[in-house]
Amino acid sequence: MEKSRSQKKRVSIAGMHIDRASAVPIYLQIAAHLRNGILQGSLPAGTQFLGSREIARELGCSRTVILTAWDLLYAEGYLQSTPRGGVTVASVKQAQVNPVPAAFAPEAATTPIEIGPVSDRWRSLLAFEYDTNWKSEFSPGAPDVSSFPFKEWARLLRQAWQNPRNSDCLDLPPEGHPVLRSEIANFLGSVRGLVCAPGNVAVTSGTSGALDFCSRMILDPGDEVWVEEPGFVEARWTLTAAGAKLIPVPVDDKGLCVSEGIRLAPNAKLVVVTPSHQYPIGVSMGLERRLELLDWANRNDAWIIEDDYNSEFRHQDSMIASLRSLDRDGRVIYLGTFSKLVMPSLRIGYMIADERLIGAFSKGRARIDVHTSGIGQVALAEFMREGHLLRHLRRMRKVYAERRAALIDAIATLMPDDLTVSSAATGLHLVAFFTERMRTRLSDTQAAKLLLKTGIHVQPLSQNYLGEPTRQGLVFGYGRLQTEDAHRLISKMAEALSSRTP
Repeated sequence: MEKSRSQKKRVSIAGMHIDRASAVPIYLQIAAHLRNGILQGSLPAGTQFLGSREIARELGCSRTVILTAWDLLYAEGYLQSTPRGGVTVASVKQAQVNPVPAAFAPEAATTPIEIGPVSDRWRSLLAFEYDTNWKSEFSPGAPDVSSFPFKEWARLLRQAWQNPRNSDCLDLPPEGHPVLRSEIANFLGSVRGLVCAPGNVAVTSGTSGALDFCSRMILDPGDEVWVEEPGFVEARWTLTAAGAKLIPVPVDDKGLCVSEGIRLAPNAKLVVVTPSHQYPIGVSMGLERRLELLDWANRNDAWIIEDDYNSEFRHQDSMIASLRSLDRDGRVIYLGTFSKLVMPSLRIGYMIADERLIGAFSKGRARIDVHTSGIGQVALAEFMREGHLLRHLRRMRKVYAERRAALIDAIATLMPDDLTVSSAATGLHLVAFFTERMRTRLSDTQAAKLLLKTGIHVQPLSQNYLGEPTRQGLVFGYGRLQTEDAHRLISKMAEALSSRTP
């Protein structure tokens, strides 16, 4: 009996599917696969797995990825180690129903769910229709996480879990861990040329979370807010949830048309703007417009939220100064995130503002959300202090610049009569505007539907307008696009769009 126990076969997970194009890190995919198997009973208590090196070879990933997945499941109580270093399934009560599908699993066809008894404000939020095409090669703003230094990150994450200080295990200050606030201030000074003190920094749960708090902190229901037209749809969701009255202000080749905003809503309480790299068009707001906006905000007691997304990924030597760096009256609240630099699932970002606003943010957050994940903050601060983030940023700038160049070349070579690429030199996406010839054949929504039938998922520009679209085009992300795939995909697109019928 003892002999049969010692020779008990160890289990492989080689059959699991790994979606390498997903924004979900591979270690989280592995952890979700094992967690579901344990809860469903297909991996009963006592099941022993192959060694981490063997599983890494089978799945074609690094051993660090496997160890990180196991560390997570150890902490959650799903796995336990044996005296000789083996990994086995712990005694876990099996789920009575199927567990929730993993975030990276293919979306199953679902029956539309009837909206329950919610407020009119919430119904207005749900009324926004927007296609994120998150899993597509052309998803705007989706980063490539395959090149992230997971070995260093896993080491620091384990270090944070294994040797935490007591203060790090309790409630942190709502404005964030002091060390991370200091590292963010240093990072922005070196990468963005934005000089700020740690006291001007608040750690947030990403840009969307920060915008949500700022909207509730600044606005009363019915207050007018300028938003760019076309603009960032996710920001409009948040503002709608806060009860704001959205005022779409047109964007031209110099950025937000401030004079038009003043004409439409001279008493607006807030402006949400992307001045360094306007989303989705990609233009930069000129200095004259920036000074005009700051002057109006100061005279009218209005606030400006500057979303400086993707500013780290500039593909030219010149760097456009942030709007916040021109602000002398404390009217600009600067938002940024580590979602594109590290990984979207990290959910850590930052807000830069005057200390009076940071204080108001902190007191309000302490009553609503408390603070962002403490262990994540500790690991990220050390990751930045050791220089890993800056090295990764420099590496990815080159990667994304090559992918952008390949995409532009493919469009110019294969679709010169149909698409005209914007000249923006920053970020993880570009816009290809329809030529007059293309506009006479079909709309961008028709083009997107036609392409989707061929397996190419790309966003139409028109869905970023609140009102009637004034321009037609397609929004191409290139963060996940492999350089060698650009010509093949654009060739396939050109062939599909040769038909006029969607």
